[in-house]
Amino acid sequence: MKAMFEMPETITYALPELIGNTDLFVGRKKEFDYFLGVWYNRLIGNMAQSQAIVARRKKGKTAFLQRLFNILWSCPESKVIPFYYSIKDLNITLAEFAKSFFATFTNHYLSFLERNVEYLQHPYSFELLDALIEKAPELSRHYESIKKSKAENEWGLMWEAASRAPSEIAVTQKIKIVQIIDEFQNINAYIVNKRENTIDSMSGTYLDLAEKKEAPLIISGSEVHGLINIIQRLTGRFSVYPLGNLPEEEAKEAVRQYAQATDTRIDEHAVEKIWNLTQGDPLYLKALFTTRYNDTKDYTNEDNIVATYTQEITEGEIYGTWAEYITKIFVEVNERNAKRILLYLFQAGEERTRAQIIKDLKLDMTDLELQTKLQKLMKADLISRGVTYFDYKIAKDKTYELVFRHLFQKEIDNCVPDIRKELRQEMGRTNYEKGKFREYLVRERIKKPFNLKDLAENGIDLTIKPKTILERETVKVGLRDREIDLIVKGNVELWIDVKDTKGKYGKREADRWIEIKNVINEKSPKTLFATYSQNGYSSSAKGLLEANGVYVLKGEVGK
Repeated sequence: MKAMFEMPETITYALPELIGNTDLFVGRKKEFDYFLGVWYNRLIGNMAQSQAIVARRKKGKTAFLQRLFNILWSCPESKVIPFYYSIKDLNITLAEFAKSFFATFTNHYLSFLERNVEYLQHPYSFELLDALIEKAPELSRHYESIKKSKAENEWGLMWEAASRAPSEIAVTQKIKIVQIIDEFQNINAYIVNKRENTIDSMSGTYLDLAEKKEAPLIISGSEVHGLINIIQRLTGRFSVYPLGNLPEEEAKEAVRQYAQATDTRIDEHAVEKIWNLTQGDPLYLKALFTTRYNDTKDYTNEDNIVATYTQEITEGEIYGTWAEYITKIFVEVNERNAKRILLYLFQAGEERTRAQIIKDLKLDMTDLELQTKLQKLMKADLISRGVTYFDYKIAKDKTYELVFRHLFQKEIDNCVPDIRKELRQEMGRTNYEKGKFREYLVRERIKKPFNLKDLAENGIDLTIKPKTILERETVKVGLRDREIDLIVKGNVELWIDVKDTKGKYGKREADRWIEIKNVINEKSPKTLFATYSQNGYSSSAKGLLEANGVYVLKGEVGK
């Protein structure tokens, strides 16, 4: 029988999480289902492959990995010990790196065994490890080896002992250790030898260690192509796991959590618009609420969302993050054609081959020259490869596009983007006109207990206490599937038909709704039915609805 991971009743935040307010961590159900489901089962079965989580900066990798650490730490009975280490983008000697790595491992190992958060929150440095090693004699061999090699100035041997400690301890103690190494791409960029030269082959350490089933790795990196290049060198050792945006429902819940934490007013109308705008990107969601430009603290007004997001795109955290990616590559490829190519791919909205790019932009360069330029743009994570090595594309991301066009479009084609106008379009005002907008207006009014006589022109004295409200619910009505705009479930059930077009609610709509009512009431006579039309009713339709016991909601519902 497979060993199933059991989520702890409460999570101990032993490792301080960079997210700060732990309530702001929302979602990632798919990722947890995998790493605490399929991958965990393979770990217990001694079959887990090391994983590489890739995504650009501020996609939530560190937040996910630190939460994964704390969940695993909160389950002592599992004997799966988490070890978290982040490689800084700061030059460090190989000797100091080895000491830091081993000291962190020792603190995390003993913290789990002794259930002592102090080792995580106030860790012992390598020079102070003597007291800790006494508590875990199984670590003494590695510790003494590192000290001896340090005294002999043998930095390579220090790192060999430190790097092998997790897997060797896992084997001797008959436990599992999950090595979580964040910003792994830095391992080849910031560790230096005695001549202060970067050791760009450091990742080679894991050619064999990544294969150790007792202590597999979960690594991450925000320089996507830099990390992927390392993984390609470590052929077959790591399985790549891309970390994308939050799916719609998780993103909307994140909006609600951020709104509560930052005391910003929202309604479901605002939640929908923010989803359309950000598409669940963790950086964009966080920036919209924690920005210094959120002066009004009120996103129920679309103008405030537009004003704040415009500031973020032109000078805030979103701007700073993307500008860092963009300007970094243009130091190396500071040519008009590189910028023209990016703008072209944004406007194309789909993959383009090198031949198409040369033809459409009338580029005076060879295919090989263009390929070299495109590879540099890919290395900077500004574009990505398409379905073949001949195709290139830019991910559909309106925010990234607007940051780029704000910086360069005037230079490229003397056109200045109207950011506010494009943000309004992106927020999907038309989506509401096509169906959701009126439903949200009605839903805002019926979220809390209400009396039907106050809400409907022909309402009775009945207080309805909603527990859940379903939107666009498909139900079987007779032999047909019907989509019901709103279903209120509470002390009674109320179905609402919402007309969102410009015309009045007519006889045809009334006949359809009465037919549905009659079929449903045969089985569920207590189910109530209502309609809402912002633009009113034809006289025949309104009379027909009222005569058949349908409640006609007042026009001021949406005001």
